[in-house]
Amino acid sequence: MRSVKKYFSPICAFLALALLLSALPAGCSDGESVPAYTDEMTYAETLFDTSRVHTIDVSIAKADWADLRANPLSKTKYETAVTIDGEEFRSVSFSTKGNTSLASVAGDSASDRYSFKLNFGKYNKSQTYRGLNKLNLNNLYADATYMKDYLSYELFRRVGVDAPLVSFVWLTVNGEAHGLYIAIEDISESYLERTASGEGKLYKPESDRLDMDNAGRPEGSGMPQAPDASGMPQMPEGSGMPQAPDAPGMPQMPEGSGMPQMPEGSGMPQFPDQSGQGGPGSHGKADLDDPSGGAALIYSDDEPSSYPDIFDNAVTDADEDDARRVIAALKGLASGEDVDKYVDTDQVIRYFAAHNFVLNYDSYTGNMLHNYYLYERGGRLSMLPWDYNLAFGAFMGGGPDGSATDMVNLGLDTPLSGADESARPMWAFIAENDEYLAEYHEVCAKLISDYFDSGEFAKQFDSLVSLIRPYVKKDPSAFYTADEFETAIKTLKSFILKRAQSISLQLDGSLAADTLAQDPAARVDASDIDISSMGSHGGPGDHIGQEGHGQGFPGSQGFPGGQGFPGGQGFPGGPGGSAPGERPDGTPPPGP
Repeated sequence: MRSVKKYFSPICAFLALALLLSALPAGCSDGESVPAYTDEMTYAETLFDTSRVHTIDVSIAKADWADLRANPLSKTKYETAVTIDGEEFRSVSFSTKGNTSLASVAGDSASDRYSFKLNFGKYNKSQTYRGLNKLNLNNLYADATYMKDYLSYELFRRVGVDAPLVSFVWLTVNGEAHGLYIAIEDISESYLERTASGEGKLYKPESDRLDMDNAGRPEGSGMPQAPDASGMPQMPEGSGMPQAPDAPGMPQMPEGSGMPQMPEGSGMPQFPDQSGQGGPGSHGKADLDDPSGGAALIYSDDEPSSYPDIFDNAVTDADEDDARRVIAALKGLASGEDVDKYVDTDQVIRYFAAHNFVLNYDSYTGNMLHNYYLYERGGRLSMLPWDYNLAFGAFMGGGPDGSATDMVNLGLDTPLSGADESARPMWAFIAENDEYLAEYHEVCAKLISDYFDSGEFAKQFDSLVSLIRPYVKKDPSAFYTADEFETAIKTLKSFILKRAQSISLQLDGSLAADTLAQDPAARVDASDIDISSMGSHGGPGDHIGQEGHGQGFPGSQGFPGGQGFPGGQGFPGGPGGSAPGERPDGTPPPGP
């Protein structure tokens, strides 16, 4: 027995060492950085520590990097090594991500600033980054402020919604600076583990109007399709977007499309009247609203096959029983009775309190019917926020008259654009019930009091600007100049503070919470704000494609690739203040 005892400790030590070595990733040797594999969820305190800008370096084979840049729309997954704040991880999947923004950058031969996704466990199932399975690196496309996603998710957290974690990162590829990105926690398994002990099911509804064409642009969504031989984007007939220019060279706006008409001599886009398909707060129905598919969260029948927008986009594993729980909840929501049994009403009310503040119409409250997650747990539904780079009016480019004043004063109780409440039942249950509406107002009031009236927002905003400004100035792939960033952040701060002021007036009754009932004299004046200076959903026209600045739709939104209509003209008198053929600063666009 003594001989066994004598060698017991060395034997155990040897076995422990062998087990440890077997857990190391292939290719690592003595002296190399090796991540510690652990089930502990520590990524919130490390990578998502927002007090500093983090560093991420992607080490990718030169041939793979060349292939990614040559074929970005394929979203090929490449095996790489990734170093986060000095900690190295091997065999990490690295790929491009996105749809319209991806196609836009892909159309520009001068830029390779794509958004990326990292999957730590694709090639090594046991590997995570400190408990995080997937990470998104967003390129801040269409956001001259660099801050819209960050601030939007902060507002959600302030009202009690589990928004994805975010932080800023300085990205390098093979040691070469690639730019300042925002890191966003993926809403998938790790998110559920962090927020809900891994329970529940996640879906990311996408309307079938967002099916991608071969260039990655949404078909049928009103976005430009792949250019034809002339090099100009093709505008789908019936999409409500401009068709080929007529003789004067201006785009033709289809009547009844919900897009602005161009009256002779006015020099201003005219939006449809408030009785039909209108802009934000118009109570208008849109022909695009189609309850089939499920993304509108409208109950149609009991068959899972009737809801492909939901169940074809399951994030977590889901079987038929899971699908039927969702359908039962949608049916209960549609009945209007005992809604709390089918919907986590408290969470959905909090979701809309933040969402309706930030004015993002590339979402459920607009016509696109995407950019949110549907979460089901115990037969009850709630919504989670996603993709806010077009918040604060960027997607609409202004309200019905193209002004920031319209957007800043949008009624809290009438947040829909191009749809009525029957087409958005997850919002309708709040608007149509006095008790829920009062709870919604209480959440909004607390947000204003605790975050804005206290001065905490302004303090946080200024601190964030100071943190990222040095990185913006040296960003080698930036879509906007440092001067444009400075203008954008001043505009954003003013816009948000004015929005908070307007909401305060709406809550105390000084201004109607219904957009159409508002007294114009009581509204907060935002006429000094140019929404397009913060970025717009066409992207940075004079940096993508070098075809001119601010071309395209109202709000100076340009086409992917920076291509405007002939002459590089935006609509006359758009929010950027540009005359036909001019940049917003008054200088002429580049010649042919």
